[in-house]
Amino acid sequence: MSALILISVLGVVLLYLGFGDNRKWLAPVGILGLLAALTMLLCNWNVESPLFAGMLKFDGYAMAFDMSLILLTVLLFLFGIDYYARMRENVAEQYALMLFSLVGGLMLTSFTNLLVLFLGIEILSIPLFILAGGKRDSFRSGEAAFKYFLQGSFASGFLLLGIALIYGSTASFDLATVQAAVGTSAGQGNMLMLLGLFFTIVGVSFKVAAVPFHFWNPDVYEGAPTLVTAFMSTVVKTAAFAGFYRLIEYMHLPDAVQTMLVVVTVCTLFLGNIVALRQTQFKRLMAYSSIAHTGFLLIIFLGISERTSGVLYYYLTTYSIATVGLFVVLTLAKRAANGDENIRIFRGLFRSAPWLAIATMLLLLSLAGIPLTAGFVAKYRVFALGIETGYVAITAFAVVMALVGIYYYVMVIREAFTPQERGPQLVVAPLNWLVISFCGIAVVVLGLLPGLIRL
Repeated sequence: MSALILISVLGVVLLYLGFGDNRKWLAPVGILGLLAALTMLLCNWNVESPLFAGMLKFDGYAMAFDMSLILLTVLLFLFGIDYYARMRENVAEQYALMLFSLVGGLMLTSFTNLLVLFLGIEILSIPLFILAGGKRDSFRSGEAAFKYFLQGSFASGFLLLGIALIYGSTASFDLATVQAAVGTSAGQGNMLMLLGLFFTIVGVSFKVAAVPFHFWNPDVYEGAPTLVTAFMSTVVKTAAFAGFYRLIEYMHLPDAVQTMLVVVTVCTLFLGNIVALRQTQFKRLMAYSSIAHTGFLLIIFLGISERTSGVLYYYLTTYSIATVGLFVVLTLAKRAANGDENIRIFRGLFRSAPWLAIATMLLLLSLAGIPLTAGFVAKYRVFALGIETGYVAITAFAVVMALVGIYYYVMVIREAFTPQERGPQLVVAPLNWLVISFCGIAVVVLGLLPGLIRL
């Protein structure tokens, strides 16, 4: 609770700092505040603290994900020091809105009431509608904000309808009460309950970009400022999946809803990987890659076991670390290429910046799931869990899609290591070197020592 309040107040403090000529203090104050919030979480480790009549529950699961979200935001703020150095206006608002969105993420990891689920998603999403349109002179950025707002509003409508139907069936928003009602034979055959669960899952599926609720994802990733895209693909995705798991874990889905989830998983795996093969624009490639990873993560939800939360946490953490590093590299290469985002901007990267090319290769190999990287361990654990819970055919299909997915990551690696007389002339700030190096080394260390991350 203390961390939640501190981050909320921190966002307001950054807004006040933005009134004067204090731009250089925004990121340092934000980072120090986030580290203080992280310390508060560590001090309360293994101390469950239910709040608001038990509607928020900061247990070990919630605190582990909260720590991950805060650390990812710290990495993005370190990146933001250089990213926003060229901006003269609205910098404080950008940092503050990310912090307010983070507050929604912390609520999603710890809710035990459907009303808090809705509030968490709204607090997570509303700042993003503004952030996606952060480039006010860019048509693509405005289009991204409009599409994200429009489809996010539809998602909220579905979610509210689902919650209302569940309340109509159980007379309660409390997850434990809903779980007891779903578990009865009457609950399994209750059409009002089934529709409520269906629409609730549809509403959350928009947020994790599961097919067919993924349409906003490529356009928003492409149009939003790169730092905002990195925030959405890491912090927002992790928070949304943490909340999604908390919902599924409590519900014990009826067979009809479980079948829907299976179909969504297969479609997400197929579309994400196949469409990514055709992408040459890096942000859109990362968008469809994100959809593909959503498919792998959904396998975890098909059969809940004791190991499920640990596999989910490891996968999301390692995926997010690799993604942060890649978006930093993209920003550097994009600047050198005068704003171009085609994957050809990486051509000759090894000649001009060998360590940067090696780190980029490690990050891409991790996303592809190649052995000795954290991504391989993450995918292996997902596949093992899928087989263990009886979804052998879907797991086999996922393995095939993982093999297909290697191709579009290798395309970028090929560009980076293609010999060229003159590679991109990158100007790399020390903090960007730090973030990229940390991410590149982390995916290898966590691949060799996966026990460092556990729930």
